[in-house]
Amino acid sequence: MSSARAVRAALLAATTTVSMLAVAGPAQAVTDYANCDALHQDYKYGVAKSKAAANKQVRTGHYRPAVKPAVYAVNDESDADKDGTACEVTR
Repeated sequence: MSSARAVRAALLAATTTVSMLAVAGPAQAVTDYANCDALHQDYKYGVAKSKAAANKQVRTGHYRPAVKPAVYAVNDESDADKDGTACEVTR
């Protein structure tokens, strides 16, 4: 194998490895907060499971929560009224 071919092969292998790392990166960890005070440190106005749930909060006099379905799913015990938003904040 010529040195030019060897360099091309090495570059192709490196590019493939980098591409695979970008696709198969670590999964995003989702925090299960102990309570609403802890959740509010990261999400000031709570978290909603959907845009529709967030819009309902605004219509009913609350601040707009972040729409984070995965965060809501692990913190749904903080949704006392079961309206699709955990730890909502009233205006």
